[in-house]
Amino acid sequence: MDFVSIIIVNYNGAKHLKRCLHSINELDYPKEMVEVIVFDNGSADNSLDIVREVCRDANIIEHPENLGFAPPHRIAAEAAKGNVLAFLNNDTRVDSQWIREGTSVLDRSEGIVCSASKLMTWNGKRVEFNGGTLQYLGYADQLTANDLKAGDEILFPCGGAMFIFKDVFREAGCFDDDYFAIFEDVDLGWRLWVMGYRVVMAPDSIAYHRGHSTLDSQKDAKKRFLMHRNALMTIIKNYDDDNLRKILPLALVLAVKRALLFMNIDKKGFYFWENQAPKTGIPPKYEEGCLHLAALDDVFESFQDLERKREAVQKNRRRDDGELFKLFKDPFRNIMGYYEYLWAESSLFGKFSLEQIFDCGGEYKKRIDEGIWHAEKRLEALQKVAHKEMLSRRDAVDGTAVKRHLLGAFSRGLLKEGPSATIKKTAVYMTRNLSNWLKYRIW
Repeated sequence: MDFVSIIIVNYNGAKHLKRCLHSINELDYPKEMVEVIVFDNGSADNSLDIVREVCRDANIIEHPENLGFAPPHRIAAEAAKGNVLAFLNNDTRVDSQWIREGTSVLDRSEGIVCSASKLMTWNGKRVEFNGGTLQYLGYADQLTANDLKAGDEILFPCGGAMFIFKDVFREAGCFDDDYFAIFEDVDLGWRLWVMGYRVVMAPDSIAYHRGHSTLDSQKDAKKRFLMHRNALMTIIKNYDDDNLRKILPLALVLAVKRALLFMNIDKKGFYFWENQAPKTGIPPKYEEGCLHLAALDDVFESFQDLERKREAVQKNRRRDDGELFKLFKDPFRNIMGYYEYLWAESSLFGKFSLEQIFDCGGEYKKRIDEGIWHAEKRLEALQKVAHKEMLSRRDAVDGTAVKRHLLGAFSRGLLKEGPSATIKKTAVYMTRNLSNWLKYRIW
């Protein structure tokens, strides 16, 4: 039987800790085979008083400042006595079989070194995590509707309720300290697979979650900054050389594209050959655009450290990327709803051979086609407007003049589709290149 060290990272979590610790006290697992370690990130509430009251034998590690989620697990792991580490969010409560079911699927002989619990909402009515997906740019999502069985393979665990052998956690380099929080579990899971290990679901190991209570207390922009920055760091560290050469340029270009779209930048204002002046004032989503650029800058500033970390990951590579991509589940999930972003992204897939990398048949191919589908839907709507213009020119004798007028109407209609500079640029491009499309669809 495994000796399990339960590690709970806490920051001002007094209102959650009591229920969490009570559920640990009620576990159906020998008490002499469990230890509880609470790492406190400089809480200003009475969190530690509650720990001492409810779980008197807990090992409390106090730190004067908030180190986030990732570094405390490394520090606590060094102090842990157990051969298995169990990570648990402070805003959870666990089923009595949580440890038994979570550790039952671990099997060193089969390379299964890490397992993920099923996370439910607090009332137990909905699933929060039962496996996950990874978008090719490093953005993870949680699966809530699937029928994964005990031992089914997943790319990464959820750090809110998971189990891992202590020696493997340390061998893999623990959670990356620089992540602070968000996607550190995704990065760890990906690294474990690269190293030749396996990560599996333990759906009968159940934890009930209040839902990102600690993170939700922080400013949204700060969370999104970490999400964008950490996603980029994850792909830089973990893709093999060939795939990183194809995907990293695309990731950088699309990050800038998202920033410009959110900032509503009209690049024509900076062109010598255009008469308009740059726009002034701050648009509503300016901060959203800035955080994309700040995330990029953070990655650039830490690139030397990232290269060192990447070298360590690739040195321990025992498994090709091609073996892992099936675990991404949904690599072409749309991460941004702007139609012009979808057009730009889908137009680049072929140039970077992504359809070959991820073998995008079936659902994957549909994701790529969504950008084209949206474009065609808009064109159909504009076709009706342009057709009305055409009918109003029945008195025209020269058919070429009618076509020219029609293209002009089409362009004007597309220009009105949105304020974005990308929409306007796309309008010019389509007007120049879709005369044949108009000819066959309308005439």
